[in-house]
This record gives sequence, C-alpha cells and structure tokens, in this order.
Amino acid sequence: MSTVPGPQPSGRARSVSQPIRDGVSQDIIARATQSKPARLSVSRAQSSNSVLRTTKSIEAINTHGRARSSSLMTVTEVGGDEFENVVDRSGMGTNENAAWVNAPGAWIMHPILILLVKILVDALPSMTQDVSWTVVNLAYMALSFLMFHHVTGVPFESTMTTGGVYDEYTLWEQIDSGAHYTPAKKWLTSVPIGLFLISTHYTKYDPVLFTLNFAALVFVLFPKLPILHRLRFHFMPAVNATPGPSRPPSR
Repeated sequence: MSTVPGPQPSGRARSVSQPIRDGVSQDIIARATQSKPARLSVSRAQSSNSVLRTTKSIEAINTHGRARSSSLMTVTEVGGDEFENVVDRSGMGTNENAAWVNAPGAWIMHPILILLVKILVDALPSMTQDVSWTVVNLAYMALSFLMFHHVTGVPFESTMTTGGVYDEYTLWEQIDSGAHYTPAKKWLTSVPIGLFLISTHYTKYDPVLFTLNFAALVFVLFPKLPILHRLRFHFMPAVNATPGPSRPPSR
C-alpha cells in the first residue's frame, strides 16, 4: 500500500539530494542561478553610494559649518630650550645688548634719572608734591616697561652680530642669559618698588593717586616674574575656520 505525499509548502527550499525533474530546462536553471549575484551586487552598490553620500555630508558640516574654537586670550612661548637654540645662544658669547646692565655706574643711573625728572616736574608752575611724585612714578614705570619688557631683539643689530638669536627676547629676558634672581634683576625689581613707596608717602595715601601708582607698579612687576619668562599673551586672537582636505572634483 503506497502513501500519497501531501502538498509541499511553497516556501520550502529544495534539498540538494533531491533530483531535478526532467522537464526543467537547463537554460532556466542557469538564468535563475545568475540572477541572485546580480541583485546582490546592485544592492551592494546602492549601499556604498548611500554611505559615501552620508560621509561627504558629515565632512561638509564639520569643514564648513564649525569654526576652530578659540578663547579670549592665548599664551605662547618663544625661544624654547631645544638643542639648536641653546647652542646658538651659547655660541654668541657676551650679549652686549644686555651686558651694560652689570657695567659700573649702571645701577646708580636709575636714582639719578629719577631725581632729574623730579626736578624738571617741580619746575612746572602750580605743581604740588603729590602730583609731582605721581607723575615721576608713572613716567619711570612707563619707560621701564617699554625698555625692559616691550622692545624685543637687539636694536643696534648693525654693530652687534647675533645672528637673530635674540630677536624674540625682551631685554629683561636677555639679561644674565635669562637667569633669575641675579643681582642686576634684584636691583631692577627693587627700584620701582622703592619709588612706589616714596610716591605713596608723599601722596598721603590718596585713593585715586594710590590706585594709579599701584596699578603702574603691578604693570611693571608682572612681566618680571620667573613663571612668565618667555611667555607671550595674545588677547582676542583671530578665529579662522579649519580648512578641509583637498579632494578631486566628483564626477
């Protein structure tokens, strides 16, 4: 007694061991076999194009839509202690642009100039002692800052051949080859402090004049701190967009 098999589900795959019926053409089988890789390659190509378009859009947003972050103030260091810079500075010998600070009579020059300016200011009509000392103090602080902490390099490069080693250094950074707490730097630090104390005494601690004299003192002593040696402060730096990598035009 033979058993009649039931209807097979339409979605069931053919087993490898099952024989192919004789009525099925070999051409139909070949076309059916080749259609699946073709559809697979088309789907892969579409997926690759979609990922490429998404990547390009993200790169365009990062390149053109966002600028480089910046702060209100940036700090940079000049000179550096690289081997080449140290060799260049040591090979120059004596820096004549800063050697005069330790010359005989260089220290006494500061109180002499202060007294001369004080005499000239007192010669002005209707000049009081509190205003006179304030003017002398502010004038000395301004000239001291300009001379020791603002001008960089060697002003007389035509007569002093340094090869550009000190082009980025101020005079204060050139004194004693940049060493801290030397006798010359201690003297140059004590002069503005002493002048401030004298000015404060003769102004009788007037709030307005005391504020001016104290602000000038801080303005001069601040760049003398060893922690700020060879540092430069840049306020409100320019904000530039980050340039993107160059690519050939898409076809």
